[in-house]
Amino acid sequence: MATIKLTTWNIEHLSKLLPNPTEAERARLRGVRDEILEIDPDVLCMVEAPGNLTALREWVASAEDGLGGRYQVATIPGTEEALAANPNDARAALRDLYAMEGSAVTGNQWIWFLVRDGLFQEADAKMLKPAIWQDLTRQPRWKVHYWGSGISVTHNHWRHPQVLLLRIAGVEIEVIGVHLKSKMNTERAFEGDAAAATELARDYVEEGLKARIKLATEAYDVRRYIERRFEQEANPRIFVCGDMNDGPGREYFEREYQFFDLVSALQGDVFFARRFLNHALFDYAEHLRWSTNWIDRVERWSRQRPEAAALPPEPLDVTRFQLIDHILFTQTLVGEQATPRVEAHAGLVEHTVHQRINATLPSAQHTSDHVPVSVHLTL
Repeated sequence: MATIKLTTWNIEHLSKLLPNPTEAERARLRGVRDEILEIDPDVLCMVEAPGNLTALREWVASAEDGLGGRYQVATIPGTEEALAANPNDARAALRDLYAMEGSAVTGNQWIWFLVRDGLFQEADAKMLKPAIWQDLTRQPRWKVHYWGSGISVTHNHWRHPQVLLLRIAGVEIEVIGVHLKSKMNTERAFEGDAAAATELARDYVEEGLKARIKLATEAYDVRRYIERRFEQEANPRIFVCGDMNDGPGREYFEREYQFFDLVSALQGDVFFARRFLNHALFDYAEHLRWSTNWIDRVERWSRQRPEAAALPPEPLDVTRFQLIDHILFTQTLVGEQATPRVEAHAGLVEHTVHQRINATLPSAQHTSDHVPVSVHLTL
């Protein structure tokens, strides 16, 4: 039975490798190439990809360090005309069309879809204009209220979600690629020794809450788009994938201040079951359900406090492993009668390939600090 493999991967600062990589960067680029070819996706959602579409296309087509023309980059109608109008600065030429904020320095983490050549033509692969998204949600920008404050600030997507449209098995599939706001905090977490600290620094908490509230509103905007799609069609076939910068479960900030986790807010209301999003890793082995590996000092501190004894057990060490890269999908893609469909145990984290590729590379040349996540779609 035929399947299509969808993979999402945050390829850490790929824009720094394209164009004109150094010899060390070329070695890392070859590792990225090898990992993609080994995973062998039919559709790859690339996060932290370059805004320079021209450079990305050249790498995808390159037989030396790139993907050898096995894939095509899906684009928004009007892309070629915009590039022709400003051929010397591809990122600036496409900035407004793709609704991506920032400069070449601050706004060079784009979302692109690579579609296997052949499927690209067969499925008539193209991307949706963000202007259509914003018209549907009716909020290109929105108000954000911080906890306990009647004063609002205006916020919008710095990296606007990008939507891939595919025609498969006679029906349209939408793949929403996202890279939500980072939780990065520049404030000092502890005034002194973390091991002796009883509370986090006030400025750190305030900065952390602001970032998470903005992050939650971006997720809500994605949910708002999905709800509007259900007002247009009874059963749209939608995937949501990418780096959401926050996982299922409640870490310190979610437990102490927000009382919800990001993924459940994105999944929808269970009372509207047809609109609820399934998670591709729902039936995947719990101890392997992670996509990043770093020491979370705040979570480690919080779990050493006396009150942590009341916390429920975790399937893995959440102070070291996090799941922030996700693939979710609508109920229309589930069940024996669904065409196409996601069957049981169709999702996985690409730990094996990621480790094999990176084991022989120096740490500075590792492909990414994220492990790719995949799901198989049965036709």
